[in-house]
Amino acid sequence: MRTWAEKRKSGLLCCLLSPLVLAGCSPKAGGATYEVLYPSGHTRSCHVFSDQFAIEGSSYQLQGERADDYKKTFRYNLQILDESGVVAAEYPNIGSDIMCGVLQEDGKLWVGAEYWTSPHYRGYLEGWLEKTGLFLIDLRDGGILFQGEAEENELYLTSDGTRCYFYSPGSEAAERLFGLVEVPARNAEIHYRDSDDWTEKRVLYTFDYTEAPDIDTSGGVETRVRFYISEGQFRVAWTSYEPVGGEKWEYLEKKAYEIPITGNDG
Repeated sequence: MRTWAEKRKSGLLCCLLSPLVLAGCSPKAGGATYEVLYPSGHTRSCHVFSDQFAIEGSSYQLQGERADDYKKTFRYNLQILDESGVVAAEYPNIGSDIMCGVLQEDGKLWVGAEYWTSPHYRGYLEGWLEKTGLFLIDLRDGGILFQGEAEENELYLTSDGTRCYFYSPGSEAAERLFGLVEVPARNAEIHYRDSDDWTEKRVLYTFDYTEAPDIDTSGGVETRVRFYISEGQFRVAWTSYEPVGGEKWEYLEKKAYEIPITGNDG
């Protein structure tokens, strides 16, 4: 016979699992995948399985090394690797198993340590980004100049000076507390945060949709949002993986936005 504690634990587990089962593979729980493409050709997506991550604008790479107490804390050490793959610098307990980096012209490095909970995907699935730690590191002396954190589902794209740019997906209107509280719909957006005032979110562009643009992707098996990073602008394209004849499949672009990046005053 199970003890009261065992029954209580089982009941709590069922309560925790029920929302996940209901969410399942629902597109509203994160049906679109992300792909971030940089001028150098580096790409971030759920199909990148390397344990080492390119630093845009540099031949160095990032790596997350499990901390000595990983089995207790699940923490990673952030490592910066030189061109030969040798550890040039290491920072305890602030890394993750999925990271990205952007080197600035002044030798300062922005690092994003991402924490994804997406099932069956190695990150980059809409709706499954728990948080991202952002760090500004001076490569000349190894000092950490800034440390901040992005919110849930706030996808880090790139940095320019003291600014970090993000994409946040929209959300449909909802009710909470049995209808007593109404949460309004929120459109998807591109915004940035400045290390000089990190808590202030400044919207750069608001899309004309909440969770997805009004386009037909019914013939595809995957909807992918592509973020093309270039100097002076973002290009955000919604694509659908569809048959194009015979046995050939391609990502067909359905809708795209070109968004100018304003100059950095910081």
